[in-house]
Amino acid sequence: MSKDCGVCGIYPRWLRNRATPKNFIAVYGLLGTVQAMAFIYIVVTLTTLEKRFKIPSRTTGIILSGNEISQILSLILTYYGGSSHRPRWIAVGVGLSALSCFVLALPHFIYGPGKDALALTKEYLDQTLLNMTSVPKDLAICPRTGDPELCDTETMLSVSLLPRLLVFISQFILGIGTTLYYGLGQTYLDDNTKKKNTPMLLGFTFALRTVGPAIGFLLGYGCLSLYINPKLHPVITKKDPRWLGAWWLGWIILGGIMGTFAVLIAMFPRDLPTSPDAPKETNEIPLKLDLVLQRKPPIQMEPTKPIPLQTDTTYIPTIREFPKAMKRILTNWLLTCNNLSTVFYILGASTYITFLAKYLEVQYNTSAASGTVIAGPVSLIGMVLGFLLSGLVISKFKPRPRPLFAWNVFVGMCFVAGQVSFMFFGCPEAGIRGVDLETRQMNLTAACNADCNCAGVKYSPVCHEASKTTFFSACHAGCRTILDDKQFGNCSCLPLEELTIEDHFPGSSKSLILEQYLPDSHTVSPIFDKVKAGPCPSECHGPYLFFIVLTCVIQTLGCSGKIGNILVNYRSVEKRDKSFAQGVTLMIISLLALIPGPIIFGAIIDSTCLIWEETCGTRGNCWFHHRENFRFFVNITSAGFSTIGVLFDAAVCYLGKDLDLYGAAESDKRREFVKEDTAIDHADKKKEVNGTLNQRIEHSHL
Repeated sequence: MSKDCGVCGIYPRWLRNRATPKNFIAVYGLLGTVQAMAFIYIVVTLTTLEKRFKIPSRTTGIILSGNEISQILSLILTYYGGSSHRPRWIAVGVGLSALSCFVLALPHFIYGPGKDALALTKEYLDQTLLNMTSVPKDLAICPRTGDPELCDTETMLSVSLLPRLLVFISQFILGIGTTLYYGLGQTYLDDNTKKKNTPMLLGFTFALRTVGPAIGFLLGYGCLSLYINPKLHPVITKKDPRWLGAWWLGWIILGGIMGTFAVLIAMFPRDLPTSPDAPKETNEIPLKLDLVLQRKPPIQMEPTKPIPLQTDTTYIPTIREFPKAMKRILTNWLLTCNNLSTVFYILGASTYITFLAKYLEVQYNTSAASGTVIAGPVSLIGMVLGFLLSGLVISKFKPRPRPLFAWNVFVGMCFVAGQVSFMFFGCPEAGIRGVDLETRQMNLTAACNADCNCAGVKYSPVCHEASKTTFFSACHAGCRTILDDKQFGNCSCLPLEELTIEDHFPGSSKSLILEQYLPDSHTVSPIFDKVKAGPCPSECHGPYLFFIVLTCVIQTLGCSGKIGNILVNYRSVEKRDKSFAQGVTLMIISLLALIPGPIIFGAIIDSTCLIWEETCGTRGNCWFHHRENFRFFVNITSAGFSTIGVLFDAAVCYLGKDLDLYGAAESDKRREFVKEDTAIDHADKKKEVNGTLNQRIEHSHL
């Protein structure tokens, strides 16, 4: 079989000698970058997807579990793919990942931007104001009528099961590609490089892969900064919670890039060629040393059969051997404890993985576009440093298993401490008039807006800047006039009596103002009775910066221990089970962590919701959360899961004290084999030389 790069039997000359570990690491690492971009992009655009198709967070967790469900079902792929042409199996997985990106973009091309998004554009406003005698209800102005909500076909389809089903299918397809990429790529790299270099190479590939999320955050920022229909001109700003960015655009870009990499990874051969200077190993002929006697002309003698040596034969998996292989993996207690520690760490980090954008929006008043563009890359810097430094340190100093695994226990304790500290760093509650945060009761109807019949008006917050008061909508503020596309006037519910003139004209002469504006009163007149679209802004820079810095620190520490965990997965199993063990690990992580994690935390997040989107009798996404309950419930649960992960890391430290992490035993065994082979070879040569000398002596006597 050819060792050159090519596909479908075509091996171009310009690709000869390109099948090297360095080139594979480059392609595999860059492919990991794109894979990580896709993973982060779904995290960044998740809140936009929820708002567009009215999806609660709990349902979002179920939808995203399609990725992990397929990873469980695709376990059989790693069982057979581990002994097959692994680069081509990886290429199939990457091709499926590209397909999943296009499937995820389909809902936009089927349903468009949606009626709610169109209602917030100048084009829609101009058309409705010119062609309609009454103000449309979408503008949230006092309608004075209690007409029920019109549920047209478009609205019903957008909240139907089909958009959610398409997202689930895309995640299901993506999961198959992820399993093949992670389950086969790392073992292919480990089998085609020196064991002592594996930690450094893994650290490099992980670091390169970690760059992907940083680019993914930037891609998400760029796409979400554009309105969902870039051709239209929205009347709201990006900080308005109703803003919908062009979430679909990034999936088109990612799908095209993944398709290109699928072709590149398929060109690598089944096994990388060994270096010309490296000794060649075969399963039939023993290793020969270069003897001086071999330089002399060979003496014709009867050919002798080579001495048979016991070598490892190629393991070909069969369906009959599948249960036995599964039993070997599941009864490996060191591997099991290592997997369970990963499970609980992932459960503890589920909020910061899946719902990071929502966490930042709720806690620190960030927008969907800008929330993760700073926090995400900064935390990833810590991850890159952790991977690179740990890979270099382990490769150079080769610490023994006990101190290496003890470091993971220390890192886990730091991770728990960081999650506990997150509970105490939040921003003041941003209330809404009519919502009691202590009792969690909501009564939006008051005497000032009772005649407006605002019960059917959707959440469209407005701000009275003078008093820093946010109203549920312009209707609930009692507004009856549209001043422009961003301001509403003649509002009857504003707290005007609480404000003095100095609040509006700081530093001005009170007598001059009274003479010019309010000759008969010391309170503000209705000239200030207007509100602005969007909630009142609140500054929250301090806690947000602390969250970013602390996240960077704990990510650096956390990733510094991941190389050791991965080495356990490689070294604690037989060579024939290496790829299959990776598949089992992915199955356990998916089944116990990646599937239930988003569902659990989605339910916790939904339990803190105070204002829901109600469309055609169906509950949709959440618009307003109880910020303090959100922060405490999420972080307490996360810290609890991570604490259990620390306990399993302690078990790994105890069970793995004698683990051969760097292939030393395998190298010693190979050296002994070479010595035995050399001794046999010397004996054969000695007999050969003695026999030749005896023949010459006998011939001379004759």
